[in-house]
Amino acid sequence: MKKRIVRAAAILMSMAVMVTGCRVGGKNIRITTGLSDSDLFKIDGSKFSVSEAKMYLTTEKNVYEESFGSDLWDKNVGDVTFEEYVKENLKDRLAQIKTLNLLAKNKKIRLSDDETTKAHSAAEKYFSGLNDEEKDYMKIELSDVESAYESYLLAEKVYDEIVKDVNPEISDADAKVIKVASIYIKTFTVDENGNRVDYTGEEKENAKNKINDILKQIKEGSDFISVAEDKTEADEIEYTFGKGEMLQEFEDTAFALKTDEVSEVVETEDGYFIIKCINDYLEEETQKNKEEMILEAKNKAFLEVYEPFVDTLSSEFNAKAWEKIKFSDMNDVKVANFYQCIEE
Repeated sequence: MKKRIVRAAAILMSMAVMVTGCRVGGKNIRITTGLSDSDLFKIDGSKFSVSEAKMYLTTEKNVYEESFGSDLWDKNVGDVTFEEYVKENLKDRLAQIKTLNLLAKNKKIRLSDDETTKAHSAAEKYFSGLNDEEKDYMKIELSDVESAYESYLLAEKVYDEIVKDVNPEISDADAKVIKVASIYIKTFTVDENGNRVDYTGEEKENAKNKINDILKQIKEGSDFISVAEDKTEADEIEYTFGKGEMLQEFEDTAFALKTDEVSEVVETEDGYFIIKCINDYLEEETQKNKEEMILEAKNKAFLEVYEPFVDTLSSEFNAKAWEKIKFSDMNDVKVANFYQCIEE
C-alpha cells in the first residue's frame, strides 16, 4: 500500500556514478586490459589501486560477518550472490571517492593541515593494527593508507563545501510523522500471472457493504485493534509515516485525525479503509524525518554540481583484477574497521 519514498541516507551512497553498469555518470566505462594488475580503475587519468580497494573490502566483509555470520556470501540477492552485491556497491563508492577528488581539484578544494593530520593519525592507527600477513595480502605501506584516508576526507569535504549554504526551512507540519491503525477491505485481486484484476461492480459493492458493517461495529464500541486483527485484508495493521508515503486519500484522512479519533470509510483505488489515529505527532520520528528532508535537499543541490562534472570524465575499469578479489581469500584478514579509525 505504501508509495515508498527513497531518501538519501549518505552522499557516498546516493550519487550517480554508475561503475557497476559500466558507466560513470552519463559516460560509458571502457573495460580494459590496459591497466596494470595493481590498478583497479582510472578516471580521467587518476588511478585507484587494488590495494586501496582491499582496505575497504576487508572492512565490509568483517562488518557483515560480525552481524550475520560468515555463511552469507553465497546467498542470492536477486540474480547475484551477496558477495557480488556487496562488491558491486563498494565499487560504486570507490569510483565516487575518486571522482569527488577530481572535483576537489577542479574547485581548488584542499584538506587543511589539521585535516591532513587527522587523516594520517587514522592511517597510523589502521596500519599499526595490521600483521605482516595482512600487509602482504593488501600489498600496502603506511603511505598508501595515508593517501586513502586523505582521499576519503577530501571526498567528504567537497560535499560539505558545496552544500554548506543549503539550509532549507522545513516546518514540523511538513515533516510530521504520525502513527495509525487501519482496517482494509480490498477491491481487486491478482491473477496467476501477478496481474491486478479489479473487482466487478457487484464484488466492489459487496466489499463496500463489508467495510460499512465493520465501521458499524467500531461505532458500537468494539475494540478497533481486535476488529482489525480479525477483519483486515492487509498484511499490516499499524503504519508510521510522513507526508508523501501513502495513498493520497488515506494520507489526507489520516493527517486530519487527532489521537484516538476514527475516520469514516475512506475509498481509494486499492480498496476501502477505516483509520484510527494512534498518535498524531511522533516527536522523535518527526525530527528524524526533518533531518532526512534537509539531507535530501542538500543532495539535490550537490548533484546539480556533481552530475555535469561527471559527464565530462572518461573512465577505464580493470574487470579482470576486480574478479580476482575473493572474500574467501580474506578469511585470515581481521583488520580494523577503516571507517571507525577516522571517526574516533
